[in-house]
Amino acid sequence: MRLDGVEVKVSLDSDQTAKAVQALELPDLPPWQVYFVEDVTAGLCSATPLLDQHLILRARRRTSGKDDVTVKYRPGRRSQLTDSWLAVTKTKVDGLKSEFKIEEDWAADRRTLAVSLTAELPAGVVAAVAGGERTINALLSADQKRLIEECAGFAVNLGTLTMLPAVSAVRWPEFAVPRPDGPGLDVRAERWTVGDLDFLELSIVDTVQGAPAAQAALLAFVEGRGLVPSSAEAKTTQVMRALVARSACGSGG
Repeated sequence: MRLDGVEVKVSLDSDQTAKAVQALELPDLPPWQVYFVEDVTAGLCSATPLLDQHLILRARRRTSGKDDVTVKYRPGRRSQLTDSWLAVTKTKVDGLKSEFKIEEDWAADRRTLAVSLTAELPAGVVAAVAGGERTINALLSADQKRLIEECAGFAVNLGTLTMLPAVSAVRWPEFAVPRPDGPGLDVRAERWTVGDLDFLELSIVDTVQGAPAAQAALLAFVEGRGLVPSSAEAKTTQVMRALVARSACGSGG
C-alpha cells in the first residue's frame, strides 16, 4: 500500500521557544503568513467543525517563492481514497505545481496518516482572499475541490467558509544534524506565533523503516540542547481554536 514517507515532529511550547531559537542559532528571518479556513457558524457545538472532521484547509503567503494552499486530511483513512487518487503524485498546470502525498505523521507516541494535496498559487491570490476581495473558492484548484467532494464524506460549501486571522510563521532552511549510528538528519525548523501561542517545531522526513531510529536521534538532539519536547495536543488544533476565538472577537460576536 502506498506510503510516501514519515514526517517526524518535535514541538516546543512557548516557554521553550526563545531558548530553542538561541540554542539552535537560528537567524532572524522575515515571517510568512499562514491562514487557516474554517466554518465559524455561530451556535455550533464545536468551534472547529472541519478540523474535528479531520479536514484542514491552509494557505501560505510566503516572503519568497510561490504562495500555496493545502487540502489535508489528518488523521486520514486509506479507505476514503479511490484508486485514482492513490495513483496521483505530482502535476503541473499553467506553470503551477501540485503534489499529492500520503505520509505518516509521528509526534511523540502519536501516529497518524496524513493525506494532502498542495498547490502553488499565482501571486496575490492569498492576499486578495485574506482582504475579502476574493472568495475561498479562488484559493483551491479544481483537483483540490474534487478531493473535498470525493473524499471528505460530508458536504462542504466553500463559499460559506471563513479565512481566519493570520499566523506569523518563520521557516528556516534545513540544517544538518550528525548522528553516530547512521546518516545525518536534515532538520527543518518552523515557528508559529499567534496571540499568546508561540511554537517551534522541528521536523524530519524519513522512510518507514528508518523513522524509529531517526525519531530517537531527533529527540536526543533536542534534549541534548537542554530543551523539553511538548506533550500537549497538536499545534494546529491549539492555533485554530485560538484563531476562531480571535475571529469571533473581531466580528463582535
